[in-house]
Amino acid sequence: MRAKLLRLCLVSLVVLALVMGVSLSSALAEGKFGLDNVPEIKNKKPIHVALEAGGGADLIIPFLKKFSEKTGIEVSHESHVFASLYSKEIVELQGKTGAFDLVVTETSWTNEWEDYLYPVYDLAAKYDPNGVEGLKKDLEGHDKGLLRMCSTASGKLMGLPYYTYTMMTIYRQDILDDPTEKENFKKKYGYELAPVETWEQVRDQAEFFTRKKGETLKGQPLADDIYGVSLMAGRFPHVQDELGSMLWGKQGRWATAVRDNDGKLKGFKITDKDKELLKWSFEMYKKLMPFAPPGTENAFWDQATASFVSGKTMMIPAMYAALWPWSTTVAKEVGGGAKAACKTVPDVRPYTGAFHFAPSKDSKNPEAAYWLMRYITSYECQKQMAETGWASVRTDVLSDPKYKQPEWFEKCGWMPTILTTWEQQLPDVNTYLHFNSAAFGKLYEMMTIIGHENAIGEKTPQESVDAWVKTFNRLQKKFGKLPVIK
Repeated sequence: MRAKLLRLCLVSLVVLALVMGVSLSSALAEGKFGLDNVPEIKNKKPIHVALEAGGGADLIIPFLKKFSEKTGIEVSHESHVFASLYSKEIVELQGKTGAFDLVVTETSWTNEWEDYLYPVYDLAAKYDPNGVEGLKKDLEGHDKGLLRMCSTASGKLMGLPYYTYTMMTIYRQDILDDPTEKENFKKKYGYELAPVETWEQVRDQAEFFTRKKGETLKGQPLADDIYGVSLMAGRFPHVQDELGSMLWGKQGRWATAVRDNDGKLKGFKITDKDKELLKWSFEMYKKLMPFAPPGTENAFWDQATASFVSGKTMMIPAMYAALWPWSTTVAKEVGGGAKAACKTVPDVRPYTGAFHFAPSKDSKNPEAAYWLMRYITSYECQKQMAETGWASVRTDVLSDPKYKQPEWFEKCGWMPTILTTWEQQLPDVNTYLHFNSAAFGKLYEMMTIIGHENAIGEKTPQESVDAWVKTFNRLQKKFGKLPVIK
């Protein structure tokens, strides 16, 4: 219910802005691409767009209407929850139905969908008055890592990112600042209570802040039990993102990309180091589960954030940036000086990805699909959406110093953390299995199952490693374009 209310509030803000005519002028967005820069589109056939359901879809819809009004192109849309988005779109793409002119592509599906999508630079060369160089100039405002994720293993750009779910740590600043809590923590663990830098510290704080009704927090008796951490252990596409953040932070990989001396990708191998760090990640997740609230075995981002906002948990060790505006409402929900804060996840290698729009090769109007993609990912559009709490992908938007002002904290307090994350993680992006394997859409589904079964105890950490190795070898060999290297 709270998530629904949040989405309604966000979309109301956007609609209000549109009604009042609030938009960035040419002067404010000097040199930046915007709706006014969309040229006359020769192909007037209507286009149909897939959207990821929820706040993302609600916030994009008003901009689809603005694009339609400007260009005269009718734009229709349909929304699907993320858990079913892959299966719905891939059926249409493989069937070459042309059902979608513009598809939502999760960055880890890019290599798998290469044969069904238009390369972005090909469309720029064909339809853009400024050509490929004009597009590249605009892309300087995007994060380089996200653009790599929207590209194939060989570097071919297949779409433009419009929304990120880079993960970060969200925690209670007021709790960590409390003198009594700091003193008691140091007595028990031998070091200062501070924002977590390692997963071992996450485990210590998770244990320390798990308390029963009647015990005290900040010197006040608790009316209910509280727990140290929120986790997303349900059988949904999130538990593996938490596990991946642990694994990548230790410089492990779900499978290591093997390249030749020229950097060309030859295949994949699960190394002994990968197996060792996978087991460590599964074990660490299991260690955190006793300090998460009841129902965590079925939880995803909604329940995890709701528990934090209600004061039931003290930290979300790995949560998507888009959940920041909701998380900050803990100040009103709990009161008593409660305040959310955020930082990079331990070891600064979270699951980092994005949705990108990509024109389908079977589109009846790739020209309009290209320009709609350009508009939704533009500085003008992304900035307007970011000011509602949207998780923008553009570094030139996130870097605006005005968002560091106190009045922007509740909507934009996440931005410095994500900029730091992108900068530090950039050298590793090209090495991740997610953005190199053509089988990853299917692998990701199986990661969900394995991660969930580990969390709830159906499999031991070692059994989870074994299950992953077996699954990876089978699916990569069957659906991947590159071999598993022994």
